[in-house]
Amino acid sequence: MTARPWSSRLLHYRRWTGERDLAHAIYGTVVGAAAMATASAHSTLGGVVVTVLVTVTVYWVAERYAQALAAAARGPGRRDRLLSVLRQGWPTVEAAHTPLAVLVLFVLATDELRTGVIVALTVSTTMLGALGHTAARRAGATRLVAVLCTAGSTVLGVAVILLKTHLH
Repeated sequence: MTARPWSSRLLHYRRWTGERDLAHAIYGTVVGAAAMATASAHSTLGGVVVTVLVTVTVYWVAERYAQALAAAARGPGRRDRLLSVLRQGWPTVEAAHTPLAVLVLFVLATDELRTGVIVALTVSTTMLGALGHTAARRAGATRLVAVLCTAGSTVLGVAVILLKTHLH
C-alpha cells in the first residue's frame, strides 16, 4: 500500500469520493470559514479554534439529527438506517481542519492572528475552488462547467473574506 502525499491526507480529497461527501466538505469549509471570520474579531487563537470546531460540529449534529428523524420515520429497518445516517456527513467537520491547521501554524510562527486568519481564509477559498472543480469533474462535467463550478465555489470563500474585512 503506497502512502498518500501529505496534501491528500490533509485535504481528504481521496476519501471524499461521493457527491454527498464533496457537498458536505464544501458546506463545512464555508461554515468553518465564516465561524473563523466572525470569531477572530474578538477572540484569541484558542477561542477561534474552539469556535470553529464547535460551530461545524453543531451544524453536523443538527443535520444528522434531522436526517436521523427522517430515517426513523420510514418504518422497518430503522436501526440500520439510523446508524448509516449518523456515519454520513463527517466531511462537514473534516473540511474545517485544514484551514485551522494553517491558522494555528501561522500564528505560532508569527504571533499574528489577524494575518493568520486572512491566510487561513485564503486556504479555505482555495479549497472551495478545488472542491467545486473536483465535484464537477467527478460528475462528468465538461471543462467549461468545471471552471464555472470552480468559480462559483470560490465566490463563497471570497464572500467570507469580504465578511471578515467588513467586520474589522
